[in-house]
Amino acid sequence: MATHITCHLPTDEFALHEALSSVSDLSLTCERIVGLGDKTATPLLRFRGSDLSSLESALEADSTVDGFEVLTRVQDEALCHVSWNSQVCLLVRMLTATEGLVLSGAATERRWTFRLLFSTRDSLSQLDEFCTKHNLSLDVSSVETWDGNGPDSLGLTADQYEALVTAYKHGYFKVPREIVLDELAVEMGISHQALSERLRRGHDTLVQRVLHPTTIEHEADLSGEETESAEPSSSLLSSRLSTVNLD
Repeated sequence: MATHITCHLPTDEFALHEALSSVSDLSLTCERIVGLGDKTATPLLRFRGSDLSSLESALEADSTVDGFEVLTRVQDEALCHVSWNSQVCLLVRMLTATEGLVLSGAATERRWTFRLLFSTRDSLSQLDEFCTKHNLSLDVSSVETWDGNGPDSLGLTADQYEALVTAYKHGYFKVPREIVLDELAVEMGISHQALSERLRRGHDTLVQRVLHPTTIEHEADLSGEETESAEPSSSLLSSRLSTVNLD
């Protein structure tokens, strides 16, 4: 059964910390990443910012960049091919040596966010050992297993998925609505508040993942029945104890 994780790594422990820090309001998403097995990830990066006039000089000065090429630039976006230096390449190869597939990547000045897919859950233990050995501050915000049914790789919990699908089937999202929230909550056998929170968090996750991946922030700020206490991220597996089974 495939295992999907969303994780975060400080920029100063990975790549482009200097560039992201020197250009105001700069963020990026990876348009394409090659990173399977022991292959080196070679990304196309889409930079976004209110002023990209200093982007090229910032990339030239960044110690993690071995070379780059600006492919296109339109208003507040620039698409660049970036070659990492040997240190970043080594880190990427070691991170993906556990047979993990890098699905997506995004970064702001503070941190990188990755979505990784593993063919088996056992690979997580290898990644945990690697991060511990190399003192990497990897923060895992979600761990999900998937067999092709139920919620997909967009990060929804099983409860959020059920709430969204049930609401859709009963016409809650139609204009005008065919059912109100109170009636839908009774139909699902949960409280009005619990249903409202599941729908809201599900919407938030979908918007972050699909429309604006650079803002993916799965912090421990939840409340109510889905609350999880904040924990130190000393190891990958202990940092996120609850696992969503997408059977």
